[in-house]
Amino acid sequence: MNNRTERITKRLEQLSLISDDDKCLSRFFGTPAHNEAKNLLMTWMEAAGLLVFCDSLGNVRGVLKSNQQNAKHFVIGSHYDTVYNAGNFDGPLGIILGIEIAQRLKENNTELPFHLNIACFSDEEGSRFNTAYLGSSVLAGNFDTDWLLRTDDCNVTLSEAIETYYGNVEAISNDKILEGDWLGYYEIHIEQGPVLCKENLPICLVSNIASQIRVEVTWEGISAHAGTSPMYLRDDALCAASEFILEVEKTGQKHQEKLVGTVGKMNMLSNTSNVIPAFVCHSLDIRSADSDFLIEIQDQLQHKAIEISKKRNIKLSWKVMQMNPAVICDSHLKDVLRKSIKKVGIDKSIEITSGAGHDAVMISKVAPVSMLFVRCTDGISHNPEEYASPEDIEVALKVSDQFLDELIKEFN
Repeated sequence: MNNRTERITKRLEQLSLISDDDKCLSRFFGTPAHNEAKNLLMTWMEAAGLLVFCDSLGNVRGVLKSNQQNAKHFVIGSHYDTVYNAGNFDGPLGIILGIEIAQRLKENNTELPFHLNIACFSDEEGSRFNTAYLGSSVLAGNFDTDWLLRTDDCNVTLSEAIETYYGNVEAISNDKILEGDWLGYYEIHIEQGPVLCKENLPICLVSNIASQIRVEVTWEGISAHAGTSPMYLRDDALCAASEFILEVEKTGQKHQEKLVGTVGKMNMLSNTSNVIPAFVCHSLDIRSADSDFLIEIQDQLQHKAIEISKKRNIKLSWKVMQMNPAVICDSHLKDVLRKSIKKVGIDKSIEITSGAGHDAVMISKVAPVSMLFVRCTDGISHNPEEYASPEDIEVALKVSDQFLDELIKEFN
């Protein structure tokens, strides 16, 4: 393991110790741990010689400026928020590799034909406010101000969380990179799947990113005593939600070649053993590589939810929180990345679809995007067992260094 790889692995470990939960890694947007991680990332970027600042949504941004007039921006990015009970690599690996790539160019006094930006996005997972890609939406100029009113489980608004730690919500629109000023975007990420393990490859290209729809589904019935209410007279919100959740599973199994569906979060009132539940609110996450098909499935599931609510005398609320179409990675950037892979001595190069969402989804609305996947053991992710070996990280670093060298050569 060379010195650069050792520094990357040590930083990954150091960042993983910053958590809001002392039992596991949990670093949601707008929390003390999230703020602490932000400050540490700024320190590392400054040590790498970048011009560093934190924008209004907590994105940590470091820049190596080009001396060329009218230079555009090339961005390397990933996120530093996590899911609950997370692993060490999802998000931070791409950030820390990005810092390392920039530091090498700075130390070599490389003349850049574009401004190189390293972006540490503050929220990609959407774990707290159920809205993914908040951080990257700011750079892309796609931030929806309606999101500011969304609340977490403690009824704290997104606006309040931003004002507490990061800045003035009125300034968010000023933090974007204008669409005409983008040159491209590059993201390095663990695969979060088993393909690279099966192919015995350390890295690969990403061809496209699946479309995703997130919905907040609420069921409202009538609270009543569990011992005195006959079964046939109950308006049980949890039973309605349960019937629907099984329908989601059934639909996913029916179309398993091109669809996945998940209910991963649920809140219930009253959460008491002897009271019939009157209120259930849960998430719905559906994904497919086919955007049109996914919209059809969303309509089918909504229709099924309406049927269940009417049959059970339950009030239904169906709120689409986010809808993102499938993303095709840029063909030219892929060609340059493929060439870089070959130049570092990897003869076999494959492309795969990403079922997981990434910040590249939001950036793709304004710029050409590219992604490199790094093998993770057994495809495990969103789990403390998540792991990428130092050897594979070193390969990803070599490929990425070569990729930047090729782009610099091309645009000089």
